[in-house]
Amino acid sequence: MRCLPVTALLVLASFAANAADLRIERVDIVDAGIYTVAIGEETPDPDAPTGTIAAPITATLVEATDTIPGRLGLEFGLHYVVVGEPAGAEVALDFVIIYPPPGLIDPAEPEPLLESRYTRPKTIGETVYLGYGFENDWEIVPGAWTFEIWHSDTKLASQRFAVE
Repeated sequence: MRCLPVTALLVLASFAANAADLRIERVDIVDAGIYTVAIGEETPDPDAPTGTIAAPITATLVEATDTIPGRLGLEFGLHYVVVGEPAGAEVALDFVIIYPPPGLIDPAEPEPLLESRYTRPKTIGETVYLGYGFENDWEIVPGAWTFEIWHSDTKLASQRFAVE
């Protein structure tokens, strides 16, 4: 029975050592604008405006811009890369999308949605897409939309789009 607690302590010490070796320098935004996106698996997320978050399989930049026409079916966002060490390691990042006032007003919900927040593991050195697609008329809110990427309590990147 003494083996189990000792083994558990060794495993925990190994995780702590690995976390100590992880170093995130920054997040670089590679490009931003309007994209065509092929969507893969959808994950339920009560904090997302439509109740799910879709994993993009591919995201191809169509137009580099920070001015976005509010149009159903339009997808916009950014490609980014996490810079740090060791390359290939996974790190938990927090993603925040801040919507302009008065927020997204889903007719099925009692309160407007002012922002979306979620956490996902990402790989150091990998270029990744972060975006938003207009699926419903009520999601098209003109004004400044801000995409943020955080690690722990540090904001690593921010991109603002003007939805018209």
